[in-house]
Amino acid sequence: MCKFILINSTINLYSANQAILKQFMRKDVYMKDLKKHLLSIALSLTLVFSAIPVATVHADDNSPLPGAGTTAVSKTPDGWNDLRAALSMLLGFTFESEEEAKAEYEKLTRLDGDILLGTDTQHNEIKTVNINDTMDFTGTLNVDVIKKAVGMITPGVGAFAKLDGVSSQFMAEFVIPDGMIYSKELTKDNVKLKNAQDIFEVTDVKVEGQKVTVMMEFVDPVLKKAKKENKPYIVKDLNNALNKVEGQLEVTIPGVKFDKTKVKVGDVLTVKGTLSGNYKMEKLVTAHYDPRMRTLRDEYLKDPSKIDKFKNIMPAEYREYQTQVKKLSEAVEDLQKLADEVKALRDEFNKFVADNKEVIDRYLNNDPYDKTLDENYSDEKNFEFPTGEPFKMMTERLYNRAYQHDGHSDVDYGNKAANKPAKAYSLYGEINLLSNNIAKVPKLYKYWSRNISDEQKAKDKPVIDKLEEMLKRAREFGSTDKGRLYELSMREFEARNSIVETYIDGFALQELLTNPQYGGIRYDNVGASEYSMMFMGWDAVQSEAGRDSVLENDANADKKAIQLTLKVTDDKVKTPGATKNKKTKKAPETGDITNLPLYASVILLAAGSVIALSVIKRRKVR
Repeated sequence: MCKFILINSTINLYSANQAILKQFMRKDVYMKDLKKHLLSIALSLTLVFSAIPVATVHADDNSPLPGAGTTAVSKTPDGWNDLRAALSMLLGFTFESEEEAKAEYEKLTRLDGDILLGTDTQHNEIKTVNINDTMDFTGTLNVDVIKKAVGMITPGVGAFAKLDGVSSQFMAEFVIPDGMIYSKELTKDNVKLKNAQDIFEVTDVKVEGQKVTVMMEFVDPVLKKAKKENKPYIVKDLNNALNKVEGQLEVTIPGVKFDKTKVKVGDVLTVKGTLSGNYKMEKLVTAHYDPRMRTLRDEYLKDPSKIDKFKNIMPAEYREYQTQVKKLSEAVEDLQKLADEVKALRDEFNKFVADNKEVIDRYLNNDPYDKTLDENYSDEKNFEFPTGEPFKMMTERLYNRAYQHDGHSDVDYGNKAANKPAKAYSLYGEINLLSNNIAKVPKLYKYWSRNISDEQKAKDKPVIDKLEEMLKRAREFGSTDKGRLYELSMREFEARNSIVETYIDGFALQELLTNPQYGGIRYDNVGASEYSMMFMGWDAVQSEAGRDSVLENDANADKKAIQLTLKVTDDKVKTPGATKNKKTKKAPETGDITNLPLYASVILLAAGSVIALSVIKRRKVR
């Protein structure tokens, strides 16, 4: 999530991080983070000016994208800010093409749903079910898109922003056809919810004829505790709760049977369903942070061992911190290896030029513009990386342009007239100059060798071939976004950026919040912003992988309909999700001799008992 962009919190945080902001503005790699900040600003504007249209990513105002809002639970209430408008605007910033933005918008405003018989999606064929079986139907809802959408529409508020009146609901409706019945009374105790991890629970089950409606509510224990203790429930708490929920919620309706007075073997029946959900908060208040947060962060940067005390206080954040430190270390090691390779190739090239000076000079002398090579020697320290210092940028100058913090450009092209050679100030610049130097003579060989005979060129070709082989290696180093340098530098940047975000959103702020010597975090109008009545809803469509075989094979069918079709049979083969009715023994009827041996045994046993008691009694009398 992008942090602290809303107007007042921006002032508080980024006044402490001017250098970082300057870096954002100067470097290509930082454009990713700069884009995030722009997205956050867009969200703020959207929430302030709720009239911003959703049509931002629409190809045509007359054909809006399918989105949430068709059912009561997913329909935006009157007077609330529809967060789909914010999502639309954010996606408009994120994607370069309108088509990509439109496709992503549809993904994030529609859920994948399905109806299963037991665990069978019925995708490949219509399954048969014995007329005497009892069936369990399961509705599935993929909620990964909800996590992603909520993560996008709450970016500019910071991990410690307070959420008042936060809630979330999911609703599943099953409609069984005429010919099926619910064999038991359905309640919230026997309608099972799976994969919710105690974050959601079934709160209401209502049966109306053939339709059963199941309501599921957000019941995060952390939220309950915050209400009980009158403490703030914050964005970080919400994210933690959503991350606990597995990707697919499952709600199971048990005990459905065939009504044998209305169906017969061979009948085909279809179960239909709708699935929807929402997320809402009555008010969001950004945090007013103690200005000493910058000092704390700097202390942590100098002494990472301070973080050890958070092993138990913030275990999830601590694990993430350790993961990113490891990734950072690995990226730096790989960059060191790359730098060593670049230096080795540079040394190899320089030696090759010296050993083949006659051939090299022959072609350089035919250059009408420049008859020399660049002397692109970087300082040797530029090929040395620090170890054991994960929070220090990689030396003063050994960066690609993404890490150019010293005010220098990547390359100083010198002044040959003043005998000042070209010089690289970064690994990026070194690769560029080295590639240019290696490529120069092969280019002259091809284009500027009119004064050289074909015979001489043929003799020189082995030298040219060797240079071209070196050039291929140099280009693999990558001074573009397709090269190794770019990939490694992005790994390094992302790990370092995640570590800094952990400081800001975790350790340093936790210290401010819990340590009495600090002012902590306040939710007032001084340095904080408030936004109210925010809502986002989702409706489900049939998942591609689980589409009913009837819909799959019908070109005219509504492929988004959530349904399941089955065929009634008297086949005794076990059907997934179905259970056979247990047979009960009938009471014997008149003339029925089924249990005659049993009755005879009982009579004999009773007679024997009577005789034994009589004998015992007589002996006592004597």
